[in-house]
Amino acid sequence: MATAAAAKLLPLARHLLVKTDDVEEARERVGRVFCAHKLECLSAKRGLDMRQHVARFGNLALSYITYGTDVSIDPGKLSTFFLVHLIPTGRSEIQIGDGALIGSSAVGAVTSSTTAMRMRWSADCAHLVLKIERAALERHLSDLLGDVATRPIEFAPELPVETGRGAGLRRLIDFVAGELDRDDTLLTSPLGIAAIEQTLMTALLASQPSNYSGALADRASPATPRHVMRAEDLIRSHPERPITVGHLTEACGVSARTLFEGFRRFRGTTPMALLRTVRPVSYTHLTLPTILR
Repeated sequence: MATAAAAKLLPLARHLLVKTDDVEEARERVGRVFCAHKLECLSAKRGLDMRQHVARFGNLALSYITYGTDVSIDPGKLSTFFLVHLIPTGRSEIQIGDGALIGSSAVGAVTSSTTAMRMRWSADCAHLVLKIERAALERHLSDLLGDVATRPIEFAPELPVETGRGAGLRRLIDFVAGELDRDDTLLTSPLGIAAIEQTLMTALLASQPSNYSGALADRASPATPRHVMRAEDLIRSHPERPITVGHLTEACGVSARTLFEGFRRFRGTTPMALLRTVRPVSYTHLTLPTILR
């Protein structure tokens, strides 16, 4: 009874896929979820006590895996998917490409689809693993960029999860794992699944450094349009002159609505409000149509 009660406290408890002490069965069942791999028990004194919980949603899957003994795992190159590894208990030695890291409750890992990986887990080690299909993540990246992603996505392998954006990603994955164990979860809805799927992919791209981080930052913070900077210069350079919307739009070569939208989006204000900050109210001569105030 104690064992059954403890199992209920594990992540994805209602999604038990397999529990076995047979190495071949463990390798085969895990391989169905991820890919073919080499699995070797490293302890002569402690036998395998493997369990895997799996929940699939959209193009993603979340797995909780533990082997109950020291093991080595070698899947090679993943090719068609990405993995985000959280390590709630124990310790893992993880080699991803040419780099190596020690995974723990403080440090997870991200394995890119183009990079080979192998691991050694301690007997008390467990992984909560988010699997994201490569095609889905590449489509989502292209949507965020507004252009086709032409290079394979390559993430930094080490994922600190106690502070910064990595901690936010960990909390989001933990939240999804908790939701998947509930009857009243939004993940029973196709719309809910689609929303969480998009959110997790965005969170990974935003939180973990990759070869697309610069492009995503540029996309998220586009340069201020020239017409906004031109109007701003005119207002600040000549606060004593009577300025009208017509003067600004003629000088900037845009419509009044475009000028207003540019100020709203990139300055969080309006031309009138800016003018009031650079000269006394008694000298304010800029007049705007009501819709632009």
